[in-house]
Amino acid sequence: MSLNRTTAAKRYAKALFELLAEKDQLDSGYSDLQQLRRIFEDNPSLSTVLSNASLELDKREAMVADLKRDASPYIQNLIQMVFDYDRMDIMVAIIEQFQVLYDEKQQIVYADVTTAVALVGNQADVLSQTFAKRVGAKKAILRCQVDASILGGAIVKSAGIVYDGSLQTRMNQLRQRLLA
Repeated sequence: MSLNRTTAAKRYAKALFELLAEKDQLDSGYSDLQQLRRIFEDNPSLSTVLSNASLELDKREAMVADLKRDASPYIQNLIQMVFDYDRMDIMVAIIEQFQVLYDEKQQIVYADVTTAVALVGNQADVLSQTFAKRVGAKKAILRCQVDASILGGAIVKSAGIVYDGSLQTRMNQLRQRLLA
């Protein structure tokens, strides 16, 4: 019985995370994995090619050797093991699951921020620090977008929670109170 992709990716990621944490190699391992992710993102068919049995084994092994070249020994072992078990199709999912564990340990949160006008100067930094403090994280990474329809203020969405401080929402709430 084979594991589904998500379950397998979580298991690989957790095992790697625990090993790197034990060896005090989390940051360097994270960095190696981010580089590996970029390779897979820049070459979307790479996992398919590496899993394709119709391509000669020595050619696939040469490609895997290239992937392992600049990585730490632990990441090299991960790449080789995933290749040996014919699971290269889940490599990016493993990296994503590792990042979830890493971000949790580092107390990093992500948020989508919508403002009526583009944030300028250090506004994004101040908002990031304020939001991180509010949610009890050490760091908040913001993805900002502009939507003039909110009129002013900001809407912050993170982990399924919406913090709506937009002027449009405040006006709607005031309108509801006046009509009630």
